[in-house]
Amino acid sequence: MPEQTESDKIKQRNSDFLQVFSGSPQGKRVYDFLAKGCFKKECTFNKDSARKSDFNAGARSVILEIDNWMEFDLSTLEEAGKTDNIEPEREQNE
Repeated sequence: MPEQTESDKIKQRNSDFLQVFSGSPQGKRVYDFLAKGCFKKECTFNKDSARKSDFNAGARSVILEIDNWMEFDLSTLEEAGKTDNIEPEREQNE
């Protein structure tokens, strides 16, 4: 079996995330559970504890990573050509 290219690996990962989190009612329920528990639409700041704020931000990064892979635009792979760095770019403030 030939070794997968980076582009193939990214396409497979995108497909896996979509299948797991939006391919069934169960996956959608798990996604919704994670989105709520991982502060997807909530502020992660805790006025009483910087450590809690950091913990919350770390939890939020989980759902943002899932979203990142589910929303990845595969057409950018063709534009990127053969490059070592074709994973989805993240904002610096995430």
